[in-house]
Amino acid sequence: MGADLTLRQRTRRAVRAEIVDAAMSLFLSQGFEATTIEEIARAAGISRRSYFRYFANKDEALAEALASIGQTIAQALTERPKEEAPWDALRFAFDPLVEQASAQPNAEALAKLMLERPCLQQGKNTAWLAEITAVLAQRLPADEGSLRARALAAAAITCLHTAQEQWLEPGDSRDLGALLTITMSAVHPFAATIISTPAMTDS
Repeated sequence: MGADLTLRQRTRRAVRAEIVDAAMSLFLSQGFEATTIEEIARAAGISRRSYFRYFANKDEALAEALASIGQTIAQALTERPKEEAPWDALRFAFDPLVEQASAQPNAEALAKLMLERPCLQQGKNTAWLAEITAVLAQRLPADEGSLRARALAAAAITCLHTAQEQWLEPGDSRDLGALLTITMSAVHPFAATIISTPAMTDS
């Protein structure tokens, strides 16, 4: 499909990606509300007018940025050892997101914003589910592999949401990675029953 794209389409896709990268960097460094479209455009090396040729507002750029994180998770899942149990591999595939949450000053505010906007959350979930399912299915037996992969991917995303909600609770000092391990471990016996994988280790 990529070979069939015209030069104009490839250029447009590249510019959109640059805008999304610039927007996400600003959202994480200074917060969503504090970031202006003018700042995003400047960081992406385009004019404000050009920005509106690609996105109608900041929300659209954020939605695409969040959706692209699913590609990062899927890539991390691809790179996990082939002999690793699928559920374990899923947990470790979330590490890039966990590390970003720990390193960025406005990660909590961004997570809260995402959880407060159902439409934004739904769009992100749909994109993530497709990306993760496609990779996870390759780790499962061909018989019903796609269906099982989709169920496991959806369960893992729900575990992440649950961990994020607790992470945002005042007074809880645990990091997102520790909370995600707890939530995913809580449903792991069910996953093991379905796909007959060994129990998750503490590592």
